[in-house]
Amino acid sequence: CIMNPESIAVVGATDRPGSVGLSVFRNILNAGYRGILYPVNPRVKSVQSVKAYPRLADIPDEVDMAVIIVPAEMVPSMMEEAAAKQVKGVIVVSAGFKEVGGKGLELENRMKAIVKEHKIRLVGPNCLGLINTNERVMLNASFSTKMPKAGNIAFISQSGALCTAVLDFAAGRDIGFSKFISFGNKADINEIDLLRYLKEEPETQVI
Repeated sequence: CIMNPESIAVVGATDRPGSVGLSVFRNILNAGYRGILYPVNPRVKSVQSVKAYPRLADIPDEVDMAVIIVPAEMVPSMMEEAAAKQVKGVIVVSAGFKEVGGKGLELENRMKAIVKEHKIRLVGPNCLGLINTNERVMLNASFSTKMPKAGNIAFISQSGALCTAVLDFAAGRDIGFSKFISFGNKADINEIDLLRYLKEEPETQVI
């Protein structure tokens, strides 16, 4: 549901220039995502000309995955909303969790408890997001504007900065990827989970 979602809600999508909420939403649109995309923002009527919803609960249809881009202190309540909506997978791009210690660690532990209780799979927090180049999916749920060409290499990294550098490097050399995943603080999904998944994934020959 995270790699091949049929519908995605971007919580914190916005038209504000220079914001991560605009960057991620626009990247999903521009990559040619094959599913249904819902911006969630209580303060606007639309994002990039797509009708926006005030809350996840207001979306009339099922939502497979949510990408959450709101301040760290709001993330646990957004996760609760995702659980109530029966969202199966979540990517939390927001930073400000265990990497800053103190209150951030407390917030991350609350998130962990929510995903465990509701059996949600989580990538992040504090991550770049993920890319799936499969032509039936065409997903760039990240704040990297470069959608790589399809290939047989899967790339995973904790570091968003490293991911961005590798995408820049690959773009100039015609290197393609099957999946590209930055997993950040690995509050739920970690590198072992990703290796297990990618080992069985037919488009991936190298990880």
